[in-house]
Amino acid sequence: MEKKARAAESNTRITENNAKVMEGKFVSKRFWELDALRGIGILLVVVYHLFFDLNYFGLLKIGLYDGFFLYFQRSAAVLMLLLVGAGLSLTYEKAFLRKENPLVKTIKRSALLLAVAGLITLATFVYPNKGFIVFGVIHFIAVAVLLSYFFKNFFHANLFFGAVAIATGFYLNTLSAATPWLVWLGVKFPGFYTLDYYPLFPWLGVVLVGMFLGKALYKNYSRQFNAPVARSKATDLLELSGRNSLLIYLTHQLVLIGVIQGLFFLKIF
Repeated sequence: MEKKARAAESNTRITENNAKVMEGKFVSKRFWELDALRGIGILLVVVYHLFFDLNYFGLLKIGLYDGFFLYFQRSAAVLMLLLVGAGLSLTYEKAFLRKENPLVKTIKRSALLLAVAGLITLATFVYPNKGFIVFGVIHFIAVAVLLSYFFKNFFHANLFFGAVAIATGFYLNTLSAATPWLVWLGVKFPGFYTLDYYPLFPWLGVVLVGMFLGKALYKNYSRQFNAPVARSKATDLLELSGRNSLLIYLTHQLVLIGVIQGLFFLKIF
């Protein structure tokens, strides 16, 4: 009986929140658990890049492209891109409830990310040059944000489209072309090497699955479940990191490489 009472109380709270959202009361709020998950994701990225840099500069000899570290890196990428999709779904849901047209904001967001991606390409061309980034994760997210506009009204269909995009990516990965102009789609050319590579396929599929999850778990911009953990100082720290995940992503390599180079200069290594 007690369990039924708690379940009924939980359902009542969710229903009340849905009603308040429809009245426009909660449409500006953030969901702390999504920011906390972003915080976990960016922490995984930083840890991976620490080992990547130590390996790159010859301080460690580890296999980054198979085994544990491959799965570690892929897990971080999948988590972050699922959250990109969920965030896009919430953005479109918010615009719908506010009776706004999200197209202009989507284009501006994509353009900003493309500008940042261009700076990343330029910076990595200058240093380290070898393997400079031509279509990394920021390039991909910029394109995915723009394309997401055309999937914003789909719900379960995004699961299907996502599966198709992922399957397409696995197929394209088996192909090779004599031109570099298909790299962004997932078709590499002989000798292609880059430090960061997230082609449109299969990764658009992960974003589309994230859009489906965002719509399913946050219907009408309201959480449809009870958070599995209580908020704490740890979750607050993760939430703060998640809110600043783009800034952390853009600056953490500068810090890591700067520290490693400083230790080289001091002859600690």
